[in-house]
This record gives sequence, C-alpha cells and structure tokens, in this order.
Amino acid sequence: MGIGILTGVGLTAVLARWDRRDHSDWIDAFLIVLVTGMVGGRIAFVITNWTYYQENLGEIGLVWRGGLSYYGALLAGMLALGIWSLGQGRSFGIYAGLLAPAIALVSAFGWLACWFEGCAYGKETGFGPLAADLPDSFGVFGLRYQTQWMGLIFCIFTLLLIFIVWRRLRPITLFFLTLLFLSAGRLIVSLFRGDAIPMIGQYRLDTLVDAGLILLSMVGIVLVTIRKKILDHKQ
Repeated sequence: MGIGILTGVGLTAVLARWDRRDHSDWIDAFLIVLVTGMVGGRIAFVITNWTYYQENLGEIGLVWRGGLSYYGALLAGMLALGIWSLGQGRSFGIYAGLLAPAIALVSAFGWLACWFEGCAYGKETGFGPLAADLPDSFGVFGLRYQTQWMGLIFCIFTLLLIFIVWRRLRPITLFFLTLLFLSAGRLIVSLFRGDAIPMIGQYRLDTLVDAGLILLSMVGIVLVTIRKKILDHKQ
C-alpha cells in the first residue's frame, strides 16, 4: 500500500503538469485526502469488525497490522476534499478529477496487498479458471475464487479507460466515471467474496454500498451533462 500511495503521488504530479489548469496546491489536496482516507478507512473497518475489536480495544489504533475499509477511505477522503475545496475557494470537480487516476491506482495496489495478506478472499469453489489454492485471512488454504486478482484487473481496466478519455472529459465527469467503473468492478467481485462482512437481509453490505455508489456516479454524470448543455445553450 505504501508503494501504491507513493506511485499515486508521482502519477498525480505528472498529471498536474500536463493539465493547463492551476494545480499548484495539488499536494495539499492529496495529503488531506490521504490522511482523512486512512482515518476514515480505519474507523469503517473497526465498525464492521466490532465483534473482534470490542474484545481487543488495544488493537484499534494499530493500522500497520492491516485493516482499512475502501469505502470508509473513499467517502472520508472525498468529504475532506469537498470541505478543503470550499474553504480554499477551489473547484472540487477539478481536484477530484485530478486525483481520480490515483484513486484507481491505489485501489489496484490495495487488491494486490490483499492477495499477499489473504484478505478479501473468495468463496470456496470447485475447479475452474477463476479458482486457485489460496488462503483466507487466517491462513487456511482452500480452492477459492481469485477475488483479489479479479479486483486488480478491474482497477487496471479503469486506469486504461481514464487515460483514454483524460483530455476528452471534464474533470468532475472523469471522477464520476472512475467511481462508476471501480464500484461496478467491486460489486461484481463482491458476489464471489467469502470474507465475513455485515449482511443486510440476503445481501453483503459492500454489495449494497457499491450499488449505491454506482447510482450516485450515474446521477452525477447525468447532472453534469445537463448543466454543461444549459451553460452551452446560454452562451
């Protein structure tokens, strides 16, 4: 994850130079999103695994032992970016678009980290192209769906898409498109995951959150498109 974050910093620095807009304080935005994302990701992970942490309160702050929620990190980071943008008189959309590739890149490294550690492991299954002898987060091996590699592939696909449309879309549209594809990929992967997570009826919590993020992304893209057409018509 550390390598992924540093690579994300480098990628954002390059993109900030390529873009003609003023991104002189992009590093401030990146650090704010990173710090709040780490805190939000940890809080969300502890809440969803409270059965364990209520008996091990001393481990709540031990982030280096692993345990971050993608959803908590994403939502906390974007909320912090919105507050920072408002306070600095900056455009949230411009900075969200600039950071979108880094979000996809760090997500890819997150899946890779889970492959090393055995987190976000797949359900046990029979033989097949998506199956392999893999451990769960407790080190117990079994023939499981390769969910970590599936998630990694979706992130790489999203990154490639971002670079294809980078100069063709408004930054806020690029952000919503990135969120849409990352969420769609995670929703599909969640159907094959076997790790424990709170359930809402018959559905995993992460599946429902991803469905909500997909809907949010689609609404965002539609609203941005409508607003652009209105402004173009006025001009």
